[in-house]
Amino acid sequence: MKSLSPLSTPVRVGILGLGRAGWNLHFEPMRKLAGYQIVAVADPLPERAQEAASLTACQTFSSLDELLAKSNAQLVVVATPTATHYQDCLRVLRAKRHCIVEKPMALTTEEAAELVSLARSHGLGLFVHHNHLHLPTYHHLKSIIDQGMLGTLFSIRVFWGNYARRWDWQTLRKNGGGQLNNTCPHVLSVVLPLLGSPVRRVFADLRNIKDAGDAEDHVHMVLQTESGVTADIVVSSAIALSGPKWMLCGSRGTLISDGEKSKLRFYDGTKVEPLNVIDAAAPGRKYLSETLPWEEKELLASPAPVKPFHENVLDVLTTRVQPIVTPESAAEVVRVMQEVRRAALSKTQK
Repeated sequence: MKSLSPLSTPVRVGILGLGRAGWNLHFEPMRKLAGYQIVAVADPLPERAQEAASLTACQTFSSLDELLAKSNAQLVVVATPTATHYQDCLRVLRAKRHCIVEKPMALTTEEAAELVSLARSHGLGLFVHHNHLHLPTYHHLKSIIDQGMLGTLFSIRVFWGNYARRWDWQTLRKNGGGQLNNTCPHVLSVVLPLLGSPVRRVFADLRNIKDAGDAEDHVHMVLQTESGVTADIVVSSAIALSGPKWMLCGSRGTLISDGEKSKLRFYDGTKVEPLNVIDAAAPGRKYLSETLPWEEKELLASPAPVKPFHENVLDVLTTRVQPIVTPESAAEVVRVMQEVRRAALSKTQK
């Protein structure tokens, strides 16, 4: 495997796709960072490309093939519809360019593995936009787990939901639409590293409740890891009322959180006596109980102790620091997504 050769700044950038993600999540932040120079864009709508050129004086193209053939971009951003991420990323890597790709990087484990292998063999950077690993919530929850206040983690419950009817291209399966492909990668990118070991068992329910297209707008998945920790996850735009966004359950306490502020109820295991089971009639015909030394805390999520996504990518390409989001971690998200699809299909066929 080749290692990355450091680039000098500014890193020359090409952006494929200037829609919601391409424009708001990549074009705008990257044009404001001194370490990048946007030299080329490609979009089937010429007015979008011209708008980008008016702001950056970049070259404009109507296709990825043109951009790769006629520009000197060193790093290409793939911000196309979900169904084409794999093919577009593959072409970028084969052209020996570094690649940022929107999530998910692919739709199957085999496709994801091929992209990871190709990038590693050519010494290229492959950066998947799992930007939630750069945000405060993940680092806040991980810190609480690592501190052991809750004891041993045995369950995570997640609810990302609202109620909103949609009728755009992301409601169609043919485009890779639906909650599983477009919102669940954010959730899984955060949940999987919190679980502590790989997912091995999956239950899933995917439904279209009210959106115009045929893709699911409601996802319910239950994951179980090799070590037995479970994650019960609902990602839905079909639920009008909700409970806590995050719940972490440990052997000595529980956390509930909206991602910014958390409430904890827990006790110190050194302050209680060990339990000895009574295998006989309960004394006084009563349920045995005790008063635990409960503590309660409210904690605010601190700023993330890592740089934002595009700044980290720039550091990786120019100074060889480690990426926050590795290609392998992004491929694991794809693997779990594939298992969720299989589990949902198996349930409907019974």
